Amino acid sequence: MSNLGFQTIYHLLNEHPDLTCERAFLPGPEELLEYQRTQTPLLTLESQRPLTDFAAVAFSISFEPDYLNVLRIMELARIPLLAAERQGQFPWIVAGGIAISMNPEPLAPFLDACFLGEGERDAARWFETLTDASRPENRLTRLQYLAANIPGTYIPTSYRPEYYEDGTMRRMAVAPGFPATIRPPHLMNLDAYPVHSRLLAPGGEFSRMFLVEINRGCGRGCRFCAAGFIYRPPRSRSAATLHDQVRLGLATGAKIGLVGTAVADHPEILDLCRWITTAGQQVGLSSIRADCADRELFDLLKKGGVKSVALAPETGNERMRRVINKGLSEVQLEQAVINLHAAGLSHLRLYFMVGLPTETRQDIADIPHLTKRLQHAVVKHSQGRSRLAGITLSLNSFVPKPFTPFQWSAFAGMAELKDRIRMVKRGLRGEREVRVHADLPKWAYIQALLARGDRRVGTLLLTAHWAGGDWTTACRQSSLNPDFFVLRERRQDEVFPWDFIDHGVHKKYLWEEYQNALAARETPPCQPDICSRCGVCPKSRDAV
Repeated sequence: MSNLGFQTIYHLLNEHPDLTCERAFLPGPEELLEYQRTQTPLLTLESQRPLTDFAAVAFSISFEPDYLNVLRIMELARIPLLAAERQGQFPWIVAGGIAISMNPEPLAPFLDACFLGEGERDAARWFETLTDASRPENRLTRLQYLAANIPGTYIPTSYRPEYYEDGTMRRMAVAPGFPATIRPPHLMNLDAYPVHSRLLAPGGEFSRMFLVEINRGCGRGCRFCAAGFIYRPPRSRSAATLHDQVRLGLATGAKIGLVGTAVADHPEILDLCRWITTAGQQVGLSSIRADCADRELFDLLKKGGVKSVALAPETGNERMRRVINKGLSEVQLEQAVINLHAAGLSHLRLYFMVGLPTETRQDIADIPHLTKRLQHAVVKHSQGRSRLAGITLSLNSFVPKPFTPFQWSAFAGMAELKDRIRMVKRGLRGEREVRVHADLPKWAYIQALLARGDRRVGTLLLTAHWAGGDWTTACRQSSLNPDFFVLRERRQDEVFPWDFIDHGVHKKYLWEEYQNALAARETPPCQPDICSRCGVCPKSRDAV
């Protein structure tokens, strides 16, 4: 409900004189039972109309596990799941969002069209063309027009994957009139398209926070982070534009949440926080890098009502941080924790990953060691007078993602991940201030399957849907071997299901970064003015 990308497109469509956009959501468990008991089709929030009354049903998808929810919503809406079964009798089924922009193929059998990339500039024109009932041409002609005239359009039925005998992909065959390579749009001038909360929903995730996107993209080059590569080059909104947006938030009385891929890298971040707190409003940041976390920033966050801060070492030692190109030293982490404690912030959340390439058992053992050292740094700095009141460790299983240097890497496997999580928990046993939360490796396995799978995974997705979301049953019943997509390391020259998408970053560059990772070599952060190594900047992305 609070997702800024979804809210922005919703606002832009409703601003268009010939379009009306309404919202629909997967019902919660109790409401779902009532839908099923009364045999009521899924209804929109605004007018309580069934989804089949509309020209198009559009999904905004940020995370691969929601692919199953797409099918659940379509079933509740009484819309045939497979695109081949719908023909012209039902609404267009379309999708966008970062998960789709990375790899739409597992959902391809169910979708009529996708919009890849950043949609602020073209979304209204895209939907106007797609849904214009006055156009005489047939559905294929209209889709062909979209693909030829609006960047980022992907029509799955016009692309046909071909495979070698060993199951690897040979190529993506493209129908006449459709582009062989799809280049998603990137907006160079973010100021032209403000992105902030348009709806403050009482039941939403951020119901009491007015969110403002202050930047997009990240040049740090963390090798596991898809957003850091897909949204290159890094772009920041101007202070003047942000002041205009923040004023709207101040008028609501809500806490101001500053969000972005690399919030603390914004050149005006301190001035923004000062302005908000001076106005008597609370402020929060979506993420903070330890090397940007000086005492003044923490003082402002404390003044702005922040009670705990999250830092992301990701790994327990500097060798592994070189592998992932995190660019953080232990000294910087210790200083950041000392600064936050000195500012009166006594609760810390630390994000770590397990299952990374080249990771050893010693690397895992270093995660609890680092946690204890950070607490000890606070005790030492305060000369034994105080310590952090609480440390929460969030352990996430590493999932290789498309368009990152680790897209060639294998997933570690569920048994191995469970063992590594147990190691971390054992290493922190007896530490009263420390709590450990870990994700379930089985769900990370499914995420890896959907993130790197090709169109054949769509059949497995459908089986999981008919099995009531039971992936274990679906994998057992399917003739498809999911380990082929999840546990296998890729060859350098392998064709990926998403290779027809061009986000601007050269595949050769990503391979070089993978080799640097295996050798534990760091590379410098993105410098758009002087660097052209990754390939994004020389292509002069769409200037808007």
